[in-house]
Amino acid sequence: MKNISKKQIDECLRPKAWDIGNRTLYKLCEDNFDHSTTAKIVAKTWLIGRSYSVALERVKEKKYSSDNFYTYRVAPEFKKSNIDHLINELKYMEVNIENSSKILELHFYLLKMIRNITNMDKRSFASKYLHFHLPKLFFIYDTRAVSALKKIIPVLPLEIKKYSKTLNFDSNYTDFLLRCLYLQKIIASNHNIVLTPREIDNLLLEY
Repeated sequence: MKNISKKQIDECLRPKAWDIGNRTLYKLCEDNFDHSTTAKIVAKTWLIGRSYSVALERVKEKKYSSDNFYTYRVAPEFKKSNIDHLINELKYMEVNIENSSKILELHFYLLKMIRNITNMDKRSFASKYLHFHLPKLFFIYDTRAVSALKKIIPVLPLEIKKYSKTLNFDSNYTDFLLRCLYLQKIIASNHNIVLTPREIDNLLLEY
């Protein structure tokens, strides 16, 4: 594993140009936490997707206009789902290796829901959408973060690799989550600070 310096830690903790925009999305999800109405679902899926370049309407086969896609395709799927129950189960949970299966289960559930809507694997959207609802639990997955993380942690410790084989969820996000948790643990040990998933994302962005 490559060493993370105190300078890099300090940099990822500094205010960022995107902080106000991100706080707006956190507040949106906090104030509209459930998926009981079409308006709530459309606002959250549309704004998070567009803000983070993972818009749900980017599909291979377009059968709806963008407006109708969210109203008549996305919203009904969320309404009939069990996602509120699963999110509420995790609301007061801490992120660690022991709880990783619950986190991965929810991500996998949403990933399958979205696949049913779009016929595509949108794991980056799933991670970002869940991050804004449960920011202490979900690390932000995208190709940039994956690439940086693999440079920092080329190989996971054997015990974590063995544990990952017992987890029957999305393999890409499973590997990513376990690397993030390991990185979080090492930084805590070396620098006496526990970085949040958002701060880990800031670190990976600059790496």
